[in-house]
Amino acid sequence: MSLSIFLLPLAVVATLAVLGVLIGSALIQWVRAQIAVGHVDFHIDKDVLAPGEGTRVVANVVSRSQPLGIRAKLVCTMFDHRARRIYESTHDLAAVVGQQHVYASFLRLPAYALRTGTVGTELSSFFSEEAHRLFVSWTAELEISPRDAPGDVLVHRTIAIDVPEGRLLAPDREAMDRVILESCQAMHSDLVFNWLVHMAAADGSIAPSEQALLRDVLRTAHGVSDPVLADQRILVEMSRRLEVDPVALRKHVPVEALRSFYRFLFAMAWRDGQLDGREHNMLIDALDKFGLDGAMVHDIEVEVLGGFARW
Repeated sequence: MSLSIFLLPLAVVATLAVLGVLIGSALIQWVRAQIAVGHVDFHIDKDVLAPGEGTRVVANVVSRSQPLGIRAKLVCTMFDHRARRIYESTHDLAAVVGQQHVYASFLRLPAYALRTGTVGTELSSFFSEEAHRLFVSWTAELEISPRDAPGDVLVHRTIAIDVPEGRLLAPDREAMDRVILESCQAMHSDLVFNWLVHMAAADGSIAPSEQALLRDVLRTAHGVSDPVLADQRILVEMSRRLEVDPVALRKHVPVEALRSFYRFLFAMAWRDGQLDGREHNMLIDALDKFGLDGAMVHDIEVEVLGGFARW
């Protein structure tokens, strides 16, 4: 009898236990919010803005038991294989004179604000393998917490802001190339170069600029300066795929090396300014094998995108 038959009940129990913990945590948070906050209403004057424009945010908040801290955030989030905040500004709401329980502030978009919506692909093909999975959103967010514990958020509300005239993403290839070359020089590994070649070809072909970058990597990290020999090496790597055992990888490769590995893969995927669906799948596969901490992954991606978004 298959071992999976015995493991299935354990998996079901574990799943139910996790769901129970999540539901219990959410219920506790809801009860705490009901005890501390009696009423919340949140709105903004304008939900369509151009770069440099702003809007007033207004919250009607009634406290039941303790002094509250009331904040508004202006957030830009970019979604590809995961969500990441690439811009955030926080403002404390001030009490409005003559209006009980009403608080207000003003949020202004930066002059370089990115355009909202999908990038690189129509939404109808967003989930195809070749789709460029990228979505940019701006939001106004309300956070309410005990005044003496700002990190303990009791209430969170979000309103979407449309920025149809925002700036398009423009990749800084020089910055991306520096990240890739630095990582490859530090690691100097056949496995690293093999994965780099396959990431370059993940969208169907290796573009001339990517071919030139791969030659630079071979010259600086592997000592191959002849372009003909470099192109032959690239073809060899294209014809094979070096795989690794995730358990052995995590056991024998230092975390900092895995960090550098993911750093250059992420930079290569983003180098042309859009994330192809197959590049997306490679990044997901790499994260699954590397087992990197979520906070570390976030820091790596923000670092790389600093050269991408040109803030």
